[in-house]
This record gives sequence, C-alpha cells and structure tokens, in this order.
Amino acid sequence: MNTKEKIMQSARTRFAREGYEGLSLAAVAEDVGIRKASLYAHIDGKEQLFKQVVSDMANRYEEVWQTTSDYTVGRPPLERIESIVNTLTSFFSDHETWMLTKRMLLVPPPEFREYIEEVIGTVETKLKRFEKEQFRLAMERGDLPVQSLDELYAAYYCFLDGALLSLFTFEEDREMRQQAAFRIFKKGVGWDE
Repeated sequence: MNTKEKIMQSARTRFAREGYEGLSLAAVAEDVGIRKASLYAHIDGKEQLFKQVVSDMANRYEEVWQTTSDYTVGRPPLERIESIVNTLTSFFSDHETWMLTKRMLLVPPPEFREYIEEVIGTVETKLKRFEKEQFRLAMERGDLPVQSLDELYAAYYCFLDGALLSLFTFEEDREMRQQAAFRIFKKGVGWDE
C-alpha cells in the first residue's frame, strides 16, 4: 500500500469514527507514519480529503451493486432484486462502511451536504432505475400482480431503509429481523416465493 492509499484508509477510518469536525490531519499523518507537513504532498487539505473519501465511498457502492447486476443478467427480475438486497445489506454491514455512511447521510457536515447528495445521489439514481426496471419486468412477466410501480418501489425503499437502519442496533437477531421484514414485504406486494 502506497502513502496515498494509507492516507485514504486512515481518513476513511477517522471520518467514520470522528466525523469531519473531529478529524485531525495530524492524527492521519501519525497513522501513516509521516509528518503533518508531508501530507500536503499527497492532499490539498481536509476538505479535499473528505470529498475524496465521499467519492471513493460512492464508487465502492456503485461497484458492489453493479457487480451484482452484471452477475445476475439473465435471471428472473425478482431474483435480481433479492440479490441486490443481499448485496446491499452485506456491503453496509461492514462497520466502517456503515459508520461512514451514517455520518455522511444522517449527520453530514453542513458545508458538504450538497456535495454528498450529488455524489451519492448519482449512484442512487442509477440503482433506483435498475430496481424499478426489475419490478416493472416482474409485473410484465406475471411474477407480481400489476400495481402502481411508484407505490411498489416506495414500499420496497422503506423496507430497504429499515433493513439498513437495523444495522445500527447491537441486537444479535438483526439478520432474522431483516429476513422477516423482507418476507412480509414480499407477501404485501404479491411476490410469491
């Protein structure tokens, strides 16, 4: 791992734990084993470092769901949706990824709110397009009863938000609760298993 990669790893970890306001560039330099002044050979400053962490997070998020999309080409639409749900709950269950996401989305630094919404929103828009298309195809194939696509997707999104928010809890049965919520969502929209 080169110095830039070490800086990024430290920044991700520290932003996840301490937030933007709590991050100290001196602490990042110490993590990497260089002087604070030497950081500036690799970064422009704390703002640029944070924006890079946000961009990297968005890229990893897009890569993980896109890989699942590519892997499931040719499979039934609802199977593709289920694969996406499993991928996203697995991706966000990584403690550092979830803590960073929580800080970025739930308590973002006010000066970066628009930047975060734009960068993460771009990925979300692509994912939403993919998911909605799978639900549309499922209705077209008769795998789901014909219903309002917007309402179906809104219900799905609420289920998924709840499944991801359950990652905040310390309870051991979180996976069971996620699976139960998914089963109930499926029954509610007429998704026969």
